[in-house]
Amino acid sequence: MRVFRNLLATAYLLAGAAVVGAAVCLLTGTWADRVEALLSTFPGRIAAFVALGILGLGVLINVIATYVQRAEPACVHPGGDPAIEVSLAAITSSARRSAEADDVLIESVTGRIAGRDRERVRLTVEAIAFQDEGLDRLAERMRARVSDACERLLGTIDTEVRVRFLPSKTTIVTKEVPDEQ
Repeated sequence: MRVFRNLLATAYLLAGAAVVGAAVCLLTGTWADRVEALLSTFPGRIAAFVALGILGLGVLINVIATYVQRAEPACVHPGGDPAIEVSLAAITSSARRSAEADDVLIESVTGRIAGRDRERVRLTVEAIAFQDEGLDRLAERMRARVSDACERLLGTIDTEVRVRFLPSKTTIVTKEVPDEQ
């Protein structure tokens, strides 16, 4: 899908460059005779119409996507009940507090609300571990603590927790300094 989108974006860019270049040439008079000669031929007119069609279709798709795009939900409905709302900020704050332990530093907690009735939460906990061994067990304990905290906060909710360990951002450099005598 990504390759297809890149090809469409490239076609849109080339069509835009051709149309803008032809318009600039005709408006400024630079190479206007060459552009007019190109547009007087049948293949030149077809190329101009194709480029204009690609540009028009691209603009139409962008306008439709702008108006159709829904806002990201900010509240979860526990159990699918629309009368109860819990904000995503409260959930991520609770997840951050429950994920903290002595052997990790929590860098960030992000969340997304999913589901047709906005009843599920997907959390990503990014942490820096102070140890190199046993990261699987550590991640499983963190995942269990976060799931338990969300269960206590929200009641019955489907919570998906993903734990990512980041590399440490600090380094310790030691340098031996000779004694000056």
